[in-house]
Amino acid sequence: MQGGLFLLLAVAFSSGVALSMKAANIRGVNLWQFLAVNYVVCTGGLLAWGAWKTLLDNPPLVWGLGIFTGVMYVLCLWLFNQAITAGGLALSTTLMRLSAAVPTLGSLIFFKETAGYLQAAGIGLAFLCLPLAGNEPLRLGRGVKTALKGITWGLLLFAAYGVTDFVFKIQAELAPAADHKAFMATIFGTALVLTLPRLLNGDRISRTCLTWGATLGTTNVLATYFWIQALSYLPGSTAYPTLGLGVIAVTTLFSLLFWKEPLRPANYLFLAMAATAVFLINVG
Repeated sequence: MQGGLFLLLAVAFSSGVALSMKAANIRGVNLWQFLAVNYVVCTGGLLAWGAWKTLLDNPPLVWGLGIFTGVMYVLCLWLFNQAITAGGLALSTTLMRLSAAVPTLGSLIFFKETAGYLQAAGIGLAFLCLPLAGNEPLRLGRGVKTALKGITWGLLLFAAYGVTDFVFKIQAELAPAADHKAFMATIFGTALVLTLPRLLNGDRISRTCLTWGATLGTTNVLATYFWIQALSYLPGSTAYPTLGLGVIAVTTLFSLLFWKEPLRPANYLFLAMAATAVFLINVG
């Protein structure tokens, strides 16, 4: 019961991260100021949570992974913003969640893990459905450049988010004893260092930027907190696919009902195939 509640809250706040990005995107806020406010809230929240107590105890490997992941977090949110502009929230969020195929494939290659038939099918399906995610159909000829322009940001997001997710697998395998709060503080602190100069460059920060930046930071921290709690009660085979499918469902529903994002018939097929792939990857 308690694990289910934590998982439900993780889905809600993880969806809140995506919805906050979309809301800021359509309001035209300064992206870098927006991200900086987010990381101020994230880092401050983690330090208040007690991350400072073990931060200096991080071994060099954890510091290196945390700094790299912090850089990738900034890159991923920038790519997410670009992908939302080019393809909308539903497709962008689904591509981000579909990137679970990348760390799964990396685990098979670098850590010699074995995949069941369902997991292998999910990985194959994830890559197979990618061409259906664009706003324009991929055709040979002059139209291919227009189609590729629309899907490029989503594909870059797919790759970057997948690589970032794989870092957590590396940390779990090579430094399992690392304190999670301290590791997260290193990640968000690095991202804050990268974005803070844009917050302090003298330009006026709009109220909209402060509001949605603080909302993104709050949902970021709470999504991570409730996700960790959910994993302490529920098996990964239940938690991972539920989170991925839940976030895809919530963001797609909001995209269609509130923002009236246009989707091609092929996009609906992509969403169905991607949801199936996410499920198979995590339960296989």
